Amino acid sequence: MELEKNIKLKTINITNKQRNISIEILRAFLCFGIILNHYYSYNNKYIKKIVIYRFQVPCFFFISFYFLYSIISKRNIMKMKLRLERLLIPYIIYPLIVWLINNFMFFIFKFNRFNRYLNIKELTTHIIIARGISGLGVLWFQFNLLFLTLIFFISSFLLKNKFLIFFQIILLICYLVQYKGINYRFFCQYTLNVKMSIGNLIETLPIAIGAFTFSSINIPRLILKNRIIYIFLGNFFLYLIFEYNIFSILKGFSSRGIKSLIISLLLFMIFSLFQNEDFGPKVIVAIMYITKYTQGIYCIHILILYYMKSKFNRNGNLIDCIVLYLISYFFSFIGFKLFYKTKLKFLFN
Repeated sequence: MELEKNIKLKTINITNKQRNISIEILRAFLCFGIILNHYYSYNNKYIKKIVIYRFQVPCFFFISFYFLYSIISKRNIMKMKLRLERLLIPYIIYPLIVWLINNFMFFIFKFNRFNRYLNIKELTTHIIIARGISGLGVLWFQFNLLFLTLIFFISSFLLKNKFLIFFQIILLICYLVQYKGINYRFFCQYTLNVKMSIGNLIETLPIAIGAFTFSSINIPRLILKNRIIYIFLGNFFLYLIFEYNIFSILKGFSSRGIKSLIISLLLFMIFSLFQNEDFGPKVIVAIMYITKYTQGIYCIHILILYYMKSKFNRNGNLIDCIVLYLISYFFSFIGFKLFYKTKLKFLFN
């Protein structure tokens, strides 16, 4: 029995060598922060700062593209195929679920969240540009991940080792058109769905490029020996940003501008400097269970949220947000257990 236990712990350690446990913790924190953004409405000043700054999705982008860099730079087609499957399956399936459930409810009960049938055009529009079904705009995140992943991967073949320099120039251009208001003036002529989809791409592209640059230098490894100092400095700069809003000179783009890139970089640096060895095997197992279903929680919470709002007819307090997180976790857990042998597991983890 003791031998089996030791073998299990050893397997856990080996399994998680390639996964930074502290980054998993960061992902769970960001996921809960998104629920706060969507549901919390009270005046606790510390939680309000999390809600107002809206750094959670940009930081998710940063994490995703940081780890994508090695796949892109090595042009690993198999890993790229797996990544695209992980993104494409929830991107298509969740709008389809919303479409089917709401139409079924309206057919049976003459009631759903939209108080009408959803038509095919709304579904296809949502799949094409991630906007179309009202209230499901959460999937713009998936749309941007898919689109930018393909752009980066194709560019890595066309430009070879120069692709990162090319995109660093694009980063500067993106911030120029953002802060000069060029993108707003150019896209304001289009419908809200098109404007928001293309606008989100331009706003999040620099964060993805910044993550690539950070990954190519591998700064966390360079500063690992002095990690206590850099963890302190990272937290100090975050304190300045949140307490004194030192980026207030940069008008607009509070959620996906330069400020978001800096916050994402600092958070990633701080958490990445903690190593798996800092956690015991049992703690690692607990963390992996808690953080395993981030994908499902991110997508499912928005489906539950609108019915919670209609049920209680108000926005939520902190307890409500925790309950929403736990309900979303429960459905993600059940869904993964049901479909873990199929690719539908990508809907949940």
